Amino acid sequence: MNDEKTTRAARLAETIANDFYGTNLDLSLRGIVQSDTWLEMPAKKCVDELRDLGVSSRDVRQFLTFISAMNTMRDAKLLWRVGLEFFHVRPELFEPAKVAAIPIDSLREVLASHGVSRYHRPDSEAWSAIASSLASGEGAVARAVADGVGEAEEVLRDLRSKRHGRNRYPKLRGPKVGPMWVRILANPGGAKINGINVLTVAVDVHVKRVTENLGVTQTGDLTVEKAKPIIHAAWQEAVAEADFGGPPGIEGTCAALDPALWFFGMHGCKFCEEKREKLPISRACDGCKLFAPTT
Repeated sequence: MNDEKTTRAARLAETIANDFYGTNLDLSLRGIVQSDTWLEMPAKKCVDELRDLGVSSRDVRQFLTFISAMNTMRDAKLLWRVGLEFFHVRPELFEPAKVAAIPIDSLREVLASHGVSRYHRPDSEAWSAIASSLASGEGAVARAVADGVGEAEEVLRDLRSKRHGRNRYPKLRGPKVGPMWVRILANPGGAKINGINVLTVAVDVHVKRVTENLGVTQTGDLTVEKAKPIIHAAWQEAVAEADFGGPPGIEGTCAALDPALWFFGMHGCKFCEEKREKLPISRACDGCKLFAPTT
């Protein structure tokens, strides 16, 4: 982006993040009572409940890891709620060493019966492979989950590693879910992840929608996959110039902007598109191009 466009995007990043983590969003037309929006995010709510019950930090990170791996084409709120219920009734299936000893067919049956998996065979195979990799204790991912420390680049690289020609962390290694999982591990997971600024925003249809509507990029005719590198670069450049806060461990980075962008796309842009009317939720919406007249 040119300097003027980068500066505009930086101010948007500040507004979006500060409104999301503050109390400046107007969600009344959505039927949502304004509260601390970050505390209502599905993974955050689950972690807060687990910690209130005295669940250890390591067990919290294991829970976040397994459920994040199931988050492919899923309703996030439903998945995290079902995952939390599953943890309460079958906590042993979040213990890597115990899971690694369970036959795949048995694991598939129990994950499917509790609504945790959607693509039952590949999901159960991924759950098992992740458990085996974590149980080995080898690599940056296993250390980050067990000990709560790591370097972001090393963890991302280890997510893509293989053993005997097989992916060690299937369903966690992708360009969207990988950075998102590292961010979740840092907060709400509480891991100390150094170099968190290397993480990009996790681009999906909602993030693409809000990025396009606010004029940060012009990727309207591109698929989400083809638009990803453009959107990544745009927000990384903007965040480098921006000044905003966020939860401890991810503040002031794309990792902090990521859930805010998703929320704006999901509850802001999507709602407006469905209502066929521009219904702002923030000052960031002032320059929205949705329904703007074309010449």
